[in-house]
Amino acid sequence: MKNILLILFSIYLLAFPSHAAEHLTILTENLPPLNFVENGTLVGPSVEIVKEIQERTGSVEPIQVYPWARAYKMALDMENVILFGMTYTKDRSELFKWVGPLATKRDILLARRDAPFSITSLEDAKKVERIGTLRDDVRGKLLEKMGFTNLEPVSDEQNNAQKLALGRIDLWAYKKPGFRTVCKLAEVDPDLFVEVAHIKESELKIAFSKKTSDAIVARWQKAFDDMMADGTVQQIKDKWNID
Repeated sequence: MKNILLILFSIYLLAFPSHAAEHLTILTENLPPLNFVENGTLVGPSVEIVKEIQERTGSVEPIQVYPWARAYKMALDMENVILFGMTYTKDRSELFKWVGPLATKRDILLARRDAPFSITSLEDAKKVERIGTLRDDVRGKLLEKMGFTNLEPVSDEQNNAQKLALGRIDLWAYKKPGFRTVCKLAEVDPDLFVEVAHIKESELKIAFSKKTSDAIVARWQKAFDDMMADGTVQQIKDKWNID
């Protein structure tokens, strides 16, 4: 009898893999307008897409909001960590496993409309004193590779919006869509700013730590593909007016 029960239990485990063994740590950052905290609640189109994937795959873990640098290190070092939305780059392609894309973004440089200087190219931007970036973010790393030595990183983009409005930085490296939402959260008028240079266009995806099993990633990709096919992803983007 004991052997029969053991065999039945083994069959159950094969048919229904243990969720406890596959516990996921799901992380994101405060990155308006795709995922951000508003009145104490995490909202945004990327959040809704990820929650729908969780619903379809049976994942019940909460989404946790961390500063980007800390979340990125956790995704690099730990097992079964999901971090969204991460900019997909050539340098990162082999560091993580990927699902998506969630959105396409365009990285830009913003200045005050009344700035006492003229920016007509990225090379011109190297001449200003301070460019606000996010610590350990892809935009700052890209600008460093391009020879920029005038970067001033912070831990939250709302700080950059406030600093640019106050003239404490000369330029702000951020993205479209997004900067208007950040300005709103920072209680800064976005019309104070103007785009002065284009940096790069790229995709935002769901990143999985390399120590995450391929089976988990495949389930999430299948759910995302199904959501693309049945129109769920587009409905969420339309709701949030995200291109």
